[in-house]
Amino acid sequence: MPIYEYVCMKCNERFSLIQSMNSAKDETKCPKCGVTEVKKLVSSFCCSTGFGSGASSIPSGGFTGGG
Repeated sequence: MPIYEYVCMKCNERFSLIQSMNSAKDETKCPKCGVTEVKKLVSSFCCSTGFGSGASSIPSGGFTGGG
């Protein structure tokens, strides 16, 4: 299951949750104040290459414009 990052719209708490991709929006509650008014954040990720004798992790550089 993926890890999602959120920010609470009421108390501004930032938190991460391991959730199913099929989770309903109203299932996500702020761990600090308990409200369901949260916003999903764009988070960084890491990927591995399969080249060479061992895999190496390469952090994402974020999004870049196309073209």
